[in-house]
Amino acid sequence: MQLSGPRCIISIMKLAVPLVWLAIASIVMGAGPGTAPAHEPSPLFGFTAFPYDFTLEAVIKTHEIVVANSTIYALHFDDGIPWKEALADGPWPRRIQKEWDDQARGVPANHKIYLGLAPLATDRKSLAPATGEQKRLPLPAELAHAEFDDPKVETAYLNYARRAVKQFKPDFLNLGIEAGGILMRDPVRWRRFERLYEHVRSRLKQENPDLAIGISFSLGHLRVESNANIARPLIDKSDYLGLSFYPSAAAFDEKFGLPPYGQGAGAWRKPLAWVHGYTQKPIALCETGYTTRDSDLPQFDLHIKGDNRLQADYVRELFEIARRDRYAFVIWFLAIDYDRLYAKMPPGSEVMQLWRNIGLLDGDLRPKPAWAIWQEGVRTATN
Repeated sequence: MQLSGPRCIISIMKLAVPLVWLAIASIVMGAGPGTAPAHEPSPLFGFTAFPYDFTLEAVIKTHEIVVANSTIYALHFDDGIPWKEALADGPWPRRIQKEWDDQARGVPANHKIYLGLAPLATDRKSLAPATGEQKRLPLPAELAHAEFDDPKVETAYLNYARRAVKQFKPDFLNLGIEAGGILMRDPVRWRRFERLYEHVRSRLKQENPDLAIGISFSLGHLRVESNANIARPLIDKSDYLGLSFYPSAAAFDEKFGLPPYGQGAGAWRKPLAWVHGYTQKPIALCETGYTTRDSDLPQFDLHIKGDNRLQADYVRELFEIARRDRYAFVIWFLAIDYDRLYAKMPPGSEVMQLWRNIGLLDGDLRPKPAWAIWQEGVRTATN
């Protein structure tokens, strides 16, 4: 099963807080850039800037904390694509262009930039939904039944990615957030997606030779032997291997037949050791986190263990592993617990508990033990 909770968080916040990106651009910029030096060492460490509540204060505070304690700034676009305009290579709908302009103005000047795009919907087997002045639109007739490698899809997605690169000027581009999930959901169509990826990747690389381009996989999905073998040619063509990895959700992965992590508090070492041996490409943790709160998920008959000490241990070892194995970057998905946001979510949000308390600060912005470890790790990485 796809762990698409973070994507749901993004969608909910965009729906409920239309001022999020405007606030970052027009107000938070006064907070100034972070402390990153002009020449970043590798690996880089950062967060997404998704706020912990539907308020302007939460938007501003989250951005301040993220910028001051990171060396890479993450942008995730997983909420649909203006397919009609992208196919025609025409102007973006006014709402979309305004969001992009506001977000671009909010990017701190002294940080490297990671940009994640999503041609697939959160089911990770069909095209991303269309968006425009309205949040959700039907796919254009030309794309409604098109395969991934249809020339019209290739043209539209290339135009979309090309324009995103031009506007945000990323150092790292993810052409498919967790797109590797199609190997689990619809492996027969993987080759078609692979052709879409290569079409867009090769042309962007010609135009931007210094841009590092890849896609991301759930590490649990990639560790399935057949998936690892099938994915290797695409990974070999990429500049880095992107991963999503939430070790506190190991029981959730195993519930759906993914390889077990192993036993004991440090069970995250096994999958990270596996991927280091799997590829010589630079590894990038595009999403990671560890919950500090126990969660019961009756829908899945699961109890998820959370613990402050285990989170701190994971953060400490993550810095060590990232330096030792020369990761490109690490993105901790949420800086602050979203307890307040969770209380406002609609019924049926049970699975969102997996990410609710992965922040390094709690919902009242009180530091957890892992926060000091993170701050020291970032300081060490910039020296």
